[in-house]
Amino acid sequence: MNIIRKFKHKTSALMVAILMLLGTKTYAQSATGSGISQETMLYITFGLVFVVSLLVLLVAIYVLQLLKTFIRKEMSAEQLAKYEAEPSWFAKLWASWNDLKPLEEEEDILLDHDYDGIKELDNHLPPWWKGLFYVTIVYAVVYLLIFHVFETAPLQEERYEREIAAADALKASQEAGLVVDFDENTVTATTDAVELADGQKFFETQCALCHKADGGGLAGPNLTDKYWKNGGSMSDIYKVIKNGVPNTAMISWESQLNPLRMRNVASYVMTLQGTNPPGALPPDGELYEPENE
Repeated sequence: MNIIRKFKHKTSALMVAILMLLGTKTYAQSATGSGISQETMLYITFGLVFVVSLLVLLVAIYVLQLLKTFIRKEMSAEQLAKYEAEPSWFAKLWASWNDLKPLEEEEDILLDHDYDGIKELDNHLPPWWKGLFYVTIVYAVVYLLIFHVFETAPLQEERYEREIAAADALKASQEAGLVVDFDENTVTATTDAVELADGQKFFETQCALCHKADGGGLAGPNLTDKYWKNGGSMSDIYKVIKNGVPNTAMISWESQLNPLRMRNVASYVMTLQGTNPPGALPPDGELYEPENE
């Protein structure tokens, strides 16, 4: 009776866990409405199905163990000894999966080859290995049909193009209502702390690769002194960020940044003037004094 009660208790716990997992369907529906992609939801669904299947398998194994316990209690001593002398179900399965031959039967599959005393057995490939090989063949056929024959799912190149198009559309929608009251000739530096922080974040993420995070210069020139190759005014720096510099590693950011972001970056670069970080590159270019404008 104790075993039965224990079984009921554990089975109930497993069933509750299954119901809780199945109850996540409502969450999945709400998540889909909140912007989670269908591909992500597909992975979540497969994961839940796998977990539920695993729990069901554990319940089945537990039930089998209980049945074996009950059967052993009903056996006589002679039947029990005979039963325990037989190989276990797992041992039989392991032997069938590996196609193992006992040592006593290896002479039947021994080949005539002899390499310096090393002999060879005519063993077959393990069934589990051949099974996996057949699974890969089936997977390859299914993959070929889905992606190349019926074209029901996009390839990597198509997915990349779709994501780029979606990103461009998002950028266009975000910039549709953007109001810019300056151009590269009339731009002025911002002093807003939030906008300067935005420029600093972009600089440290993208520009620091060539100019170092402190602006002292690395592959690119030092941005903290008064010497500039392409002019040191706010307008000059904005133009360099916007148009790039031909024949150098300085690319044009016009296609990736809106005018406000480029102004924020240029304004942050202006704040680096006179910081003189340690290890900065020597002056390069012409001296620029703001009062000479």
